[in-house]
Amino acid sequence: MRVFVTFSAVILMAAAFFALADTEINLRGNVVASPCTVDTDTVNKLVEFAPLQRTDLITAGTGGAWQNFSLLVKNCPAGTRQVTVKYLGAADTQDPTAWQNTGTATHVALRMTNADHSVIYSNGSAQQISVNTSTNSTEFPLSAKIFTPQGNAGAGTFAATINLEFTWQ
Repeated sequence: MRVFVTFSAVILMAAAFFALADTEINLRGNVVASPCTVDTDTVNKLVEFAPLQRTDLITAGTGGAWQNFSLLVKNCPAGTRQVTVKYLGAADTQDPTAWQNTGTATHVALRMTNADHSVIYSNGSAQQISVNTSTNSTEFPLSAKIFTPQGNAGAGTFAATINLEFTWQ
């Protein structure tokens, strides 16, 4: 009988260690579409401007001719409805809606707009365009020009860099 009581006590103690409890595990994640492809020409985009005469940049707000160009995003997966591009870079010190010249010319900046010049794009601004479902691509038509925010531009080189951040939904 003593063996049975000892064995029963051991079994009861072991049962306390193997007690059942309701436990819940929460798992989360996201299913996302494959990315669109930024066209090679867009990745390596170089917009060239014709030479400007300093005398054409004496008065504040004057500038060269508009240069049209486009950014292309293609191979968007089915279900992708729109693509957004955010423009990032250094703003001009005289006009925060313009892009800073990093060349040697003085008192000049870059103005960038949509193709019809109705919207100015500056540092931090974004543009959103629907994906063409028949081509699974979208194009951002833009225009840019060199201009003088304050007048009295000085001769030299012109260069500006705008970084692009694409997202798609």
